[in-house]
Amino acid sequence: MRLISFRDPAGAPAVGRLDAGGVAVLRAPTMLDWLRGDGHEEAGAVYPLEDVELLAPVPEPPSLRDFYAFEGHVATGWRRRGGEVPPAWYAAPVFYFSNPASIHGPGEAVRRPAATQMLDFELEIAAVIGSGDRIAGFTLLNDFSARDLQREEMTVGLGPAKGKDFASSLGPWLVTPDELPLVDGRLQLHATATVNGEELTRTSAAQQHWSWPQLVAHAARDTRLRPGDVLGSGTLNRGCLLELGPLAGDRYLEPGDTVELAAEGLGTLVTPIV
Repeated sequence: MRLISFRDPAGAPAVGRLDAGGVAVLRAPTMLDWLRGDGHEEAGAVYPLEDVELLAPVPEPPSLRDFYAFEGHVATGWRRRGGEVPPAWYAAPVFYFSNPASIHGPGEAVRRPAATQMLDFELEIAAVIGSGDRIAGFTLLNDFSARDLQREEMTVGLGPAKGKDFASSLGPWLVTPDELPLVDGRLQLHATATVNGEELTRTSAAQQHWSWPQLVAHAARDTRLRPGDVLGSGTLNRGCLLELGPLAGDRYLEPGDTVELAAEGLGTLVTPIV
């Protein structure tokens, strides 16, 4: 099942199921209600997809944890800094808390922070928690990063902070796990990142070192997860400009650029940079 949060033709927010016939409106007032188990019934209205405005599948998640689950991406980052992957990375999946107040939806522009000249995209997949600490669905996540700010902040031993919390894009829809190929807790999907129509990378979600059940269990340890909590996979291997380096022309994002992240079954998440 593909689920969306959207604004109907009159501008009212709603939740719907997407299929070949269009968008079937559900009774749940918000995606958080649906994730809690309420309002799964159809409300009766059906709209063509082109007549609605897509929002982030979970526009206001209770929390956003972003993991670091792809060994190739981690190793490249440490190698560029002249180091090696710390043993602690192999002991447990590591995450940081990002900003749930800075969620952007599909097609929604992201403003480059005035303090950065090194704006980067990050190609990720996110799981959204439903009831009972279970994954209710998956979506694409673009974890935008201001690399120059991030580099300075993290010398203090905390962070990332302002290098990350200005924008995270989610969408275009939430896909339930039964619709996706999962083997050993890993999505068997190819994914791409494109800037201004040029494909910069093609990678695989199946290369994830820490599985989704492991990420959920670690996130839930000694606390509780809530319906709507978002868990990011971390950047897929070769999934950002910092990691691609010369393969992407040693460039960063500029106002006027358009980033498109895509994965089989999850659709395409488009973000203009302004």
